[in-house]
Amino acid sequence: MEKICPKCAADPTSHSFKKVSEKGGLVTFYMHPSKAKLYDDMEGILKHVDNMIQSIGNKPWRCIIDGDGFDVKHAAEIKLGNALFTLLTTKYGATFQEITVINPTWHIEGMIKLASVAMNAEMYSRVKVLKDRKRSILEFI
Repeated sequence: MEKICPKCAADPTSHSFKKVSEKGGLVTFYMHPSKAKLYDDMEGILKHVDNMIQSIGNKPWRCIIDGDGFDVKHAAEIKLGNALFTLLTTKYGATFQEITVINPTWHIEGMIKLASVAMNAEMYSRVKVLKDRKRSILEFI
């Protein structure tokens, strides 16, 4: 973890972006923004995510974002959300498969609607919001 993110090597709760599985050649990452102590550390989070995705090479990947606990202080990080989405879909767009949001709050749904303005139809079709019931990451690994 030291090479991926020195802050998370020292304190695993600093950021919230982890590789949780690899099945059938598809890598699954998990992000739970409200559990990150340094949720507003734009530079650190972007570097962490960038290093983590670089570490898997050219394998296809998806990201499960857990919206549980995502509130106004997280939604206020608009620049971070925009930079993160740009990194994930531009730099790694060739291997990006989907983003699935579980346990969304209205704050995270609002951020997705805001981001959708910048997405083309194909990219938007890869964003899934599951709000029918409470979900666990265990359902996806």
